[in-house]
Amino acid sequence: MAEEELTATPIERDIVIVEGSDARSYLQTQLTQDIEAIPLGQSVWSFILDPKASIEALVRVTRIGHDRLAFDIEPGYGESVRARLDGLLFRTDARFSQATWPGVAWRGDGSSTRTFDAPIVSVCSGRSPEGVDVIGPNVSAPVNLPSADLEAMRIHTGWPAMGSEIMEGITPAMTGLIDATVSFDKGCYTGQEPVARSYHRGAAPTKRLVRVSAAPGTVAAGSEFRINDEPAGQITSMLATGDGLGYLARKFDCPADATIEEARLRVTELA
Repeated sequence: MAEEELTATPIERDIVIVEGSDARSYLQTQLTQDIEAIPLGQSVWSFILDPKASIEALVRVTRIGHDRLAFDIEPGYGESVRARLDGLLFRTDARFSQATWPGVAWRGDGSSTRTFDAPIVSVCSGRSPEGVDVIGPNVSAPVNLPSADLEAMRIHTGWPAMGSEIMEGITPAMTGLIDATVSFDKGCYTGQEPVARSYHRGAAPTKRLVRVSAAPGTVAAGSEFRINDEPAGQITSMLATGDGLGYLARKFDCPADATIEEARLRVTELA
């Protein structure tokens, strides 16, 4: 296998810090992951859901102290995450603060074995390429390493983003991230019942995240596509190369050939 070039790309993340003697137990009732089980210094990805199991946010949660946790999320979404969680407190010792921290997305061979000193040091896993995200108030990128196209990496690995793949009405099963974001061994949390019921029944979601590919410049995000002249799905992200992501309705199998007016595209599963 060819070596992947080591890159260090500047990033920025909205941060919500939750601390206090009740912080972990409170968040355990609000997130899909087992927050109580996060080891000190480690991170997990989790959804925040509404009562009907629609995704409100996809966040990374890092335990940065005994009773201190940091959420990081795409810029522009920190305020809504804080408002969603902070607004439900009642006689609970859980204090919230908010910030924007710089970071560096290290990617390529050897990136995940380097040593870093920052509040958030999260090794990429699952569908992501080898790498580690280093985030903190004093983090800066080295000047002697190139940057990577993180959006292209995200799309090629099929990782959903807030505002494109994650929007109103999207549930965890639709994203294909159940195994990476949901614990079925913890207690109750907001939206748990619909998630657990569909998972244990093996019910397929009404639509699922898929890869799409077309000739460069022929289709755009937001376009709806058809298979056998039937409405089949919608593109959510698209690169200039013609590679993208989208949602495909449950009734359609793939790989499949689809059309958007005169343009043709190929639809394939993420895995």
